[in-house]
Amino acid sequence: MNVRGGRFWLFCASERSEVSKLKGFNKKVLVFAGVAVIAGAAVCALAFAQGDVSAGTGFKKLKPAGAYGATVIDRNTKEHKSVKPVIFPHWPHRVTYSCKACHTDLGFAFSANSADIKHSALEAGKYCGKCHNNKTSFGLSECDRCHLHGVKAGVTSKKIEDALAGLPPDDFGNKVNWVSALRDGKIKAVATPDGTGELSPLDLDVEMAVTKFSPHPPDVLFPHKAHTEQLDCTACHTGAVDPSGVFIPQKGANTGMNMMKIISGQYCGTCHGKVSFPLEDCFRCHSMPPPKPPEPPKKEEPKKEDGKTDKDGIKKDEADKDKAGSPAKDAVKQDGAVKDAPKPSAPPEQKK
Repeated sequence: MNVRGGRFWLFCASERSEVSKLKGFNKKVLVFAGVAVIAGAAVCALAFAQGDVSAGTGFKKLKPAGAYGATVIDRNTKEHKSVKPVIFPHWPHRVTYSCKACHTDLGFAFSANSADIKHSALEAGKYCGKCHNNKTSFGLSECDRCHLHGVKAGVTSKKIEDALAGLPPDDFGNKVNWVSALRDGKIKAVATPDGTGELSPLDLDVEMAVTKFSPHPPDVLFPHKAHTEQLDCTACHTGAVDPSGVFIPQKGANTGMNMMKIISGQYCGTCHGKVSFPLEDCFRCHSMPPPKPPEPPKKEEPKKEDGKTDKDGIKKDEADKDKAGSPAKDAVKQDGAVKDAPKPSAPPEQKK
């Protein structure tokens, strides 16, 4: 909206001499249109800034494919100016591990900096130390491989494209359709950090009506299967990961959910817009076909009564007579046999 408004205003300023040559063109209309576009952009920006949307949501700030899902971890580095914050990239881990492996089994909360990650805990084999032990992955002594905040990126977009080559493409986020990649066997996404166990996907779709808003987009079809192929139920419903929980596991109980709260990082926004596909991909969730409009009621035919005129202006008794016909023209049925109608008598002979 802002970009289009800016282009329109630039056009008004640079081409006004040419446009003014048009027959019947009114300069006041041009100025009014430019002001209206800018005012509309300002109103939209104000709308997103109000309600439950926080200033740090980053909504509409599109990130490169390699940077999408990168989380800054600096809870325990703020006190040490010499230690740079950690940049945790989700996409290299998603190729091998499910979301459950880290967020449920290792205790990483969905909110950044919620877990009290200290180097002593890593050395004890907790959190990142479960895998970064010089066996499963590089060890804790290679500090600069994680403490990267403020350092020029060493992984170029080309390297990321090469690493993700062959995976089902997408238009948003990391440019990878992770659901299809898992189902097609392109990635493993094991259920636990040690690679044992399996997840139990729940094939259940839930329709979420949004018709309480007017005008409204299509209704949402929430697929449990796509989520439970990566997560267990406790991640969203019982608050095992997040003490407050994400969703109340009861139909119709999440009455406070709305788009503003999702944008601010609540409900679906806990993951979508941060790691899972961003909110710009509207119709991946709002995928239900619009409801068919109700059919208009059928018109009832006017009732016909004796001696009264019907819709064609013919009296019922007259119509009945026409249907009965004349004995001179029609056949007469008697005793089950058809006989000819009596012929009219000849006129009497005239006397001479």
